Amino acid sequence: NPVPLVRVNKQPRTALVKQEHVDDVPVASKNPKGDAAASADKTATHGCPVSMVTGEELLTLTDGELDGFLPFAWTRLYRTSAVEIDCGLGFGWSHGVAHCLSVSGESVVWTDHENRSTVFPLPTVSRPAISNSLAEAAIYLGASPDELVLAQASRFYHFRDGLLVSISDAYDNRLRISRDVLGRIQRLDNGVGRALLLRYDRDHIVAVDYQVFRAEGDREFVWVTEQNVVSYRYDDAWRLIEATNAVGESERYRYDDQQVIQERELAGGASFFWAWERSGKAARCVRHWASFSQMDTRYAWDDNG
Repeated sequence: NPVPLVRVNKQPRTALVKQEHVDDVPVASKNPKGDAAASADKTATHGCPVSMVTGEELLTLTDGELDGFLPFAWTRLYRTSAVEIDCGLGFGWSHGVAHCLSVSGESVVWTDHENRSTVFPLPTVSRPAISNSLAEAAIYLGASPDELVLAQASRFYHFRDGLLVSISDAYDNRLRISRDVLGRIQRLDNGVGRALLLRYDRDHIVAVDYQVFRAEGDREFVWVTEQNVVSYRYDDAWRLIEATNAVGESERYRYDDQQVIQERELAGGASFFWAWERSGKAARCVRHWASFSQMDTRYAWDDNG
């Protein structure tokens, strides 16, 4: 079982140690429909992929990467149960820095990059670290009075006032997050002169650029865009309908009127299709097929999924 993890300051670098006493409050993470949900990579799936637990689509795509001591993959996930939620990539989609914390009374709700919600007790000085063995995560007080830290899968997510401010690992390699005047995430900086820049149209991400910090001519060091990593296009309802990678290859998406995905068209021309029972965030896949004959699967669900 996971245990709360804390850092201790030792030279020459920070070390990771286990606390002897485990304060464990096991509560399952849930998807936006309220079903218990493990992370996408630990969920039994089939096909493109469809969850064999909830019947929802869990389409996970990596569009690029920020290199460095703490590599970060720019990944997005489409989750059928999240069709009423827009994190800046259109309804149903989330991305790797779409984390937030909400504190209510003595409880904390962590909404992660997969649109799953996990409840923790609010840490205090007398109870500084709390594990959640079902969610395989822990929460604890940070280095400053207004900081809370979530630990999961060898990553530490640092929050202030409910907003993600950095991501670190056991050796304190750190990705720092800066925001613009509107509070939108603007740059993910690895601390050694490399970053991902997010560009927006209002509240929606339209591009992610790879940047380096260097001198330009006689000017001081500035962030310079080396290449576009990915671009996104939306319809009038702010649904993500196209993603174009660094070499200009595009894939497209089509939805019903409740944002439930119906078709994914790859850059090479192949398409994947879904048919659903129920509607909206309660939709469960009953057929998943492709434009080529090798793929055509049907699913039947009981009341337990």
